[in-house]
Amino acid sequence: MRAAGAATAFFIMTVAAGGHASGWSLLEEVTVIEPGLGAELVWELIDTKTYCQSDPNSLDRLSCRETPDPAEFWIGMDAAGNRYGTINTADFTGEFFDIFRRPAGTRQSQHIARITRRTEPVFGEVTKLFAASRWEVDLTNGEILIGLTGSCFDSACAAQADTTDHMALIKITGLVPLMDLAATYLPPSTITFRVPARPEGLNAGSRFDVYAGDASVLPDLSLAQPVACDVGGGSLPGDVVSVTDPLPAPPPGEVRFYVTTVRNGPQRRAGRGTSSGAFVGRDASGLPACP
Repeated sequence: MRAAGAATAFFIMTVAAGGHASGWSLLEEVTVIEPGLGAELVWELIDTKTYCQSDPNSLDRLSCRETPDPAEFWIGMDAAGNRYGTINTADFTGEFFDIFRRPAGTRQSQHIARITRRTEPVFGEVTKLFAASRWEVDLTNGEILIGLTGSCFDSACAAQADTTDHMALIKITGLVPLMDLAATYLPPSTITFRVPARPEGLNAGSRFDVYAGDASVLPDLSLAQPVACDVGGGSLPGDVVSVTDPLPAPPPGEVRFYVTTVRNGPQRRAGRGTSSGAFVGRDASGLPACP
């Protein structure tokens, strides 16, 4: 009996506050800069004064607390060991929370998103935002969760009678998730995986190879053997790649593992590991060559 790789799905339920005619949303103040990332509204409430003054036993007050503005703070780390933080910035157009990525093992700062803190497009027309609750990285799904509170006082919001306090949870999507090269096995002999945008934390994948081996030797990958080499050529993120397993079923009592490796330039990875408590791409140099 072959051991099929199981891909586990995780979900966040998206809830929109219903029944209001809001013309403004906190989501409008979030601008994603890096291609491949996105911003989505998980939920948003308006006129939150009553909600935030509710009985503490309901825990509602906890999500209403504005975070004291420390000017900069670390948000968290994704499943590839990249760290994320926010730094307050300002220019002639306004003030912002700017979110940066620091790739694992580097001291680079990659600007990935911007959140308006205060804008004054016309004198007297102001939008004010504050960080609420605790920002965090969902490393399983590859998302940054951001709590915001804010009010809009510009003429458009005033015309729609929407100048009350808003509160929202927003997620920035497209980060490296925990399981991005998880293969599934479809009897009798098909191995399938979906091409991720940043496989195993690399910027892209130029080559994918599939290996198999006896599960009793794990985590040693040096005894694995090639099953299919250089598959999915020209595939784009989101494409599904299927390969045929030429191996016969293992004898009763034995379990076979399959692993898909990815290469981008000189870098080659086979899953994830940890180093000093941080997630890193597992080195695939111990695997035999795949022609």
